[in-house]
Amino acid sequence: MRWYLIFRCKSMEDTDTIAKRHFMLAESFLQLVENILIETVEIGNVDIYIGPPKMDIQEHFRQMTKWSDFRILVPTLFNLFHGLELLMKAANYKLALPSQKPNHKLATIFCDFKLNYPNSPKLTKILDKYVYPIQANTSLLKVFYLANGIPDSSQFYEIFRYPFQKDFQKDFDYKDLRSSGKEGMIFFKQIIEDIRVIMKEIKEL
Repeated sequence: MRWYLIFRCKSMEDTDTIAKRHFMLAESFLQLVENILIETVEIGNVDIYIGPPKMDIQEHFRQMTKWSDFRILVPTLFNLFHGLELLMKAANYKLALPSQKPNHKLATIFCDFKLNYPNSPKLTKILDKYVYPIQANTSLLKVFYLANGIPDSSQFYEIFRYPFQKDFQKDFDYKDLRSSGKEGMIFFKQIIEDIRVIMKEIKEL
């Protein structure tokens, strides 16, 4: 309740401050994702050890695969989508105060973004493939969403943060996001490139 009251008291002069603070945090989340995936790409996304026997094989394997997708991809995707959420909110808040009730549904936020920025097709196209991975044929995400009956990324804060839906009636199967090999490498490189383009384009709005 306190949160709502704070924003109800904001004047239109505060939209720029609200937008900037969201953007700064979005930048941090997306930079984190880029840094992690660079490490994953650099180690080759390995998930198996081939070599002579070692006394400390378990620790060696853990260190060797510490940036591999089966260890880090699910929480990394949460950070990616949260960064995109903050980024689109920052852009939308430049034009209008946030509503009294917070909205975390990515599809709704993205819809507002497209309406607010019809002349940003490059940015919209990149965001679209993460909000709607099935329609956009977005590599590993499409396979994962189809396997789990997920229509779009609106519920990302549940999908990539908890192993079950909040009512415990459905669990999420992450096997398609783990040990993805070369296909995963291509996807990770694309995310890195998309983040760089997004950060450039968003500053020009």
